[in-house]
Amino acid sequence: MKSRFLLIALAITVLLTGCNEKQSKIKHFDPTIPVGIAVVGNVDDSTFRNYVGNVKSEMKLPLSFPLGGTLTDIYVKNGQHVKRGTLIARVDETSAKSLHDASLATLNQAEDGYNRLKQLHEAGGIPDVRWVQMETDLEKARQSEISTRKHLTECTLRAPQDGFISMEEHTIGESMKPSEPFCHLINMDKMVVEFSVPEKEIGIIQIGDKAEATFPGLDNKKKTIEIFDKSFVSNPFGHTYNIKARIPTDDKDILPGMVAKIRLALSESSGIVVPSSCVITMPEGADVWVFQNGLAHRRNIKVGGFVKNGIMVESGLNSGDTIITVGHQKLYNGAKVSF
Repeated sequence: MKSRFLLIALAITVLLTGCNEKQSKIKHFDPTIPVGIAVVGNVDDSTFRNYVGNVKSEMKLPLSFPLGGTLTDIYVKNGQHVKRGTLIARVDETSAKSLHDASLATLNQAEDGYNRLKQLHEAGGIPDVRWVQMETDLEKARQSEISTRKHLTECTLRAPQDGFISMEEHTIGESMKPSEPFCHLINMDKMVVEFSVPEKEIGIIQIGDKAEATFPGLDNKKKTIEIFDKSFVSNPFGHTYNIKARIPTDDKDILPGMVAKIRLALSESSGIVVPSSCVITMPEGADVWVFQNGLAHRRNIKVGGFVKNGIMVESGLNSGDTIITVGHQKLYNGAKVSF
């Protein structure tokens, strides 16, 4: 009997001890949820792309001998600046001069015969048929002289306007093919940067857009360039499109053939950006948790597009609001939070 008494007393003691511990735990339970927070503000976000291009002249005029011939004289050097009308080169004009001399003699003969018969025709001494034939022969002689004189002139190459000479090495006695460019005339006052962009980006780039060009050959000199032309036909080999941008005319150090590194902003946006992990997507819209007066509150927002740092918020948040970035999975409206 005494043993049973002891066992009952021991059980009651253990039960009371457990209740006291449970009451102690309930008494010390803290409902505060630890979270991470961030203060939002207006930010500028731009998406940039980098390209590599080459400097070219907007005007690169090919100069050639239309009928070809053998080079007899070269009067300019590569890179030389020339004025309009400057003599550049000459091919052998022996044949052209002979043809012109012959046509000129024929013309003189036809004009002399025309003047002689004119008096007889006016006096009625020759029939009209012969007079018409005389006029026809004179016109043929004139056209022949004009044609041979043009061929003789084309044996001499002159600059049609001011510019710089760009040509490969040529030697006296070299045979020039008809219409084969002897050199190019470049306008250094109209320099452009030409580069290619992928087909998925051509629609974003617009004429008038600005870009930053860096020239490694000039100690990384930077210039702001403006796009003025974009191709609407892709390169069949790489499915890329050509873009042309003008270089400011005040810089004479930038030369054709130089490499340019282009940094182009494909999109620009300004507003409040939040991490994408903070946004809760619901059928009725998107929400974020906002920290205010020590409590968590769920707020509906209107989101824009994705940017490199998160999601752009169009409405629902103001600059200076504090959002919960970590631990929002355990939250409920009015939850007490700490950080």
